[in-house]
Amino acid sequence: MDFYIEHTIHAAPEAVARVMFDPAREGEWMAKAGEAEQLTPGPLGVGTQVRHKAGVHGWPINFVTEVKSYEPDRRLEMAVVGPASRGGEIIYQVAPTAGGSIATIHVRDDERGPHPVSDWARKQQAEENLARLASLVTHGHA
Repeated sequence: MDFYIEHTIHAAPEAVARVMFDPAREGEWMAKAGEAEQLTPGPLGVGTQVRHKAGVHGWPINFVTEVKSYEPDRRLEMAVVGPASRGGEIIYQVAPTAGGSIATIHVRDDERGPHPVSDWARKQQAEENLARLASLVTHGHA
């Protein structure tokens, strides 16, 4: 699976990234995310590991990511790691644009997980998540 989605958000890139890149706030903007727990102490940076509890179509999808590159307020690249991992990467980006920001999510993985999850459902869920992020950031809850 390989998909890339974007959403225009009427807020500064720093405001968007403050929520989008914070594991403790993942449940606020990801509809199916139960929680995310930072496993590595300290501030977010290269090498930080985060455990995610999520789901699609009612199937639980729990995984660990490790930050591979991080540009504060601009880009967060994570590899999916661990013994139960199916591999892959998730990249969050925020870029300035007229009137605010463009937030993007790029997902790449080999799709061989323990549950049948359609490409369409995962992409649709990511689109809904970016819309929730936009609402959260633009309505002053960030």
